[in-house]
Amino acid sequence: MIGRRAAGALAVVLAVLAAPLAAGSRAEAAGPRVSIALRSQPAWASAGDDVRLGLTVRGDVRGLEVRAVIHTYLTTRAGFDRAVTGSRLGGIVGTAAAPADALPFGTLTLPLQDPGAERDTTRIRVPFPRGGRAGVFPVAVEVRNPSTGERAASFVTFLTIVAPLDDGAPVLEPLRVAWIWPIVAPPATADDGRRSEAFARTIASEGRLGRIAAGLDRTASIPITLQSDPATLLSWSAATDESARAGFARVRSATADPQHETLGATYTPISIPAFIAAQLPDLAVNELDAGIVAMRSATDRPVSPQVTAARPLDAAALALLTQHGATRAIVSPRDLVSTGTPNLTPARPFTLSAGGTTLPAVQTDDALAELFARPATSALQAARLLNGLALIALELPSQRRGVVVQGALRWSPATAALTDVAEGLDGHPLLAPTTVSGLFTDVPVERTGSRATVRRLAPVRPGPLPVDPAALRATRERVDAFAAFAGNGETTQQAQEHVLVAPSSTWGPREGAAQLAAANTTMDAFIAKVRAPVSRTLTLTSRTGVVPLSFQNDTGQPLQVRLRLRSDRLTFPDGKEQILDLPPNNTTVQVRVNTTSPGSFPLLLSVTSVDGRIVIERTRITVRSSVVSGIGIALTATAGVFLVVWWVTHWRRTRRRRVEVDA
Repeated sequence: MIGRRAAGALAVVLAVLAAPLAAGSRAEAAGPRVSIALRSQPAWASAGDDVRLGLTVRGDVRGLEVRAVIHTYLTTRAGFDRAVTGSRLGGIVGTAAAPADALPFGTLTLPLQDPGAERDTTRIRVPFPRGGRAGVFPVAVEVRNPSTGERAASFVTFLTIVAPLDDGAPVLEPLRVAWIWPIVAPPATADDGRRSEAFARTIASEGRLGRIAAGLDRTASIPITLQSDPATLLSWSAATDESARAGFARVRSATADPQHETLGATYTPISIPAFIAAQLPDLAVNELDAGIVAMRSATDRPVSPQVTAARPLDAAALALLTQHGATRAIVSPRDLVSTGTPNLTPARPFTLSAGGTTLPAVQTDDALAELFARPATSALQAARLLNGLALIALELPSQRRGVVVQGALRWSPATAALTDVAEGLDGHPLLAPTTVSGLFTDVPVERTGSRATVRRLAPVRPGPLPVDPAALRATRERVDAFAAFAGNGETTQQAQEHVLVAPSSTWGPREGAAQLAAANTTMDAFIAKVRAPVSRTLTLTSRTGVVPLSFQNDTGQPLQVRLRLRSDRLTFPDGKEQILDLPPNNTTVQVRVNTTSPGSFPLLLSVTSVDGRIVIERTRITVRSSVVSGIGIALTATAGVFLVVWWVTHWRRTRRRRVEVDA
């Protein structure tokens, strides 16, 4: 028995040692470092077409072949998700192959059989679902050794095949597809007030937003919904680089195109539930208002807040948004109370209910959006998205339905992928591109029985703001006071931008605190250009006098300030408070004073904004008065008279005594 165990263990060891050798021999037989990738393919094909797959094959492919295997049509989203990973592809419908080293122009042709034509054994006959006229078929493409069947490289794509129609009419009811393109970047203003280098790279022609802008140029044939960040567009509009300016021009042109739609948004992405939890709902409204103003300034187009895609979302946030004009909502499935795994893809508007607020809503298909963003060639990314949408259309092919696909805030698509999807949507027999508002209009609401289906928001535990709420409130109030003092000039706008971007969800507490500090530094630098009279000593030689006060205004603009005067031994005929107009450069003000007693005492000056909320400077001037008061004069005169009377009296008495002695 021991011998058998030892023999078994030895066999296992030998097998483990032999496995790498066998794998190495297979890799060598298949050619070292062989790769294959999809370069191009049609968005859909009609049965009877010659489908051409553009392929890129690299490596030593001598003796190898490229083979495409069409598997049976898919029936569920779960099956589609498995097929993406190459798992459980189903039965084989047909194959096409060609020598890898002789592949003409890197193209492999799949000849499809026309179901209405005479059978041709050289063509692939594809079966459709019973009673159907279209199907989505997984296609496994591989480089293999035809002798051993070993694969050197492979990938899975998909192909939507439609039975030909003689009258050219659309096949069934096309699925409405609203595609949302986020144009969002972290705030461009660094804490030193300059534009960040990272932002400059993002909006350059080869940057993330530059590529998206180029995609807009190439997708003019279909409607796009833009989820544009107002702060990003405002900063982008001020770019000086020529390539960046060209990209912004494309985005601005898209916002002006009536077939496109631009969603309203806060100035920068924020968590409205976190603002409300921090007792700052008014500042959230400020972000919404600033977003509308910034969008109008950047694009010269009014933006309506009627459709909101704000996230995260809870009952309080939904109520605030509806009060601000939102009438429709776009939500993620993660935002909603789960109703279990649906048999069919949710593809109709419904009634969203939370805390007594209700409004029409539609949910995004996050799974398809994430699939499109997975690393792959542009052609394969487009094929996954388009065929995933086609499969949804075929779930209920005779009913009007719609899907919203929304990119992540920081998605980074290749321009070619955007172009491939747009070209695939244009004229697709199963898909009809539209805007989000168009989807709400065209697609009937989902119903449960005779009533519109109601979905509820899932509970949200708001995370903390990326800035201290008290500091945010204090800085916001100081900026408002500064605007009343300095006007809406460049300095005020810079300070306002720092405060607006401080709570952005695109960065953390360190950056947020730095932005608040930058707002205060910006205002302090302006205030420091207004200088009040310096501390000094002056002398009054009369009871009524004038104190000259010199002010220096180096801001380059006229200002109004409030001067407050305080002294225990001075009175001010013109009042203790005065409103002064300070034009640029130097201004000297003559302040009339009355002194009540001689001596040395302080005169305290306080210079603030007119409303008193901005303190500019406080100064102490020492006043020396040599003036004798009326009471003092009277006392002195009385004392003098007394002395004169006493002296005269004393002199007379002394003289009388002398006379008496002489006599």
